[in-house]
Amino acid sequence: MTNHKSGYVALIGRPNAGKSTLLNTILGTKLVAVSPRPQTTRNRIFGIFDREDVQIVFQDTPGLLDPKDPMHEFMVREAERALADSDIAVWLIDAIKGCTNRERVIVDHTLAAVIVPLFAAFNKIDKVNPDQLPRLQKGLEGLKLPSPPTIFYISALQGDGVPALLEQIIARLPAGPKFYPSDQLSDRTQRFFVEEIIREKAFLLLREEIPYSLAVQVEEMKESESGLFSIRAALHVERDSQKGIVVGHRGAVIKQIGIDARREIETLLNAKVFLDLWVKVSEHWRKREGHLREFGYLEK
Repeated sequence: MTNHKSGYVALIGRPNAGKSTLLNTILGTKLVAVSPRPQTTRNRIFGIFDREDVQIVFQDTPGLLDPKDPMHEFMVREAERALADSDIAVWLIDAIKGCTNRERVIVDHTLAAVIVPLFAAFNKIDKVNPDQLPRLQKGLEGLKLPSPPTIFYISALQGDGVPALLEQIIARLPAGPKFYPSDQLSDRTQRFFVEEIIREKAFLLLREEIPYSLAVQVEEMKESESGLFSIRAALHVERDSQKGIVVGHRGAVIKQIGIDARREIETLLNAKVFLDLWVKVSEHWRKREGHLREFGYLEK
């Protein structure tokens, strides 16, 4: 296609900087899970922005953190793979926190050798007094970046500044063909997004100590002749005490997770859904390669 542009764009940053929210806003639909809890995103997820003159494959990535177990190591590798495969990198920085030591570590360990154009997007700007903007920009000074990044001030949630960021991404992309069909929104399967929806609803309902020990696995997903989807999924935790919290008193918590998840899954599948959830203890699954492979966090 004449004058058509295409490329890969990595969205990187600390946990909870707003990468998934930005991707959902750009795509105009909820593709990836979002919650106030850090580490909601665990896998690299492609979100495909398509219009007549351009196709952008955005790579939503796990938040960059200090790896403390094989699960965290996988998440860091996912972010690094996205950066290695990108034509442009968008570094999201929480404008409320500004440039902290965490951003300095991200630069030293991940961005110091970046060779693609780098955009620094201060997110959540709707929560910051405009007088603080010079302070935010000054926070980038002294960081060992290969070249000064192009700076943006955005609110991924409200959409402020996002169109300007998107147009500058497009301006820097190379000429190229479409990588995916125009109507394809992601590289992931329906089953993957069903698991993500269930995990997101659990994150939103559970105490802080549970989400990081939680994995969701769809064990069965069938569509009947009438169009009804029957889905059975297991919520894996690491200890018996966590199982009790996820189940809740007389099953109240797991029931509410199912109610919340079913509504969104029905929207995803555009069909009626029967959702059967159960909780299973898989001890120390975040440290065991077999479990990590089984849950999709290591290649099989």
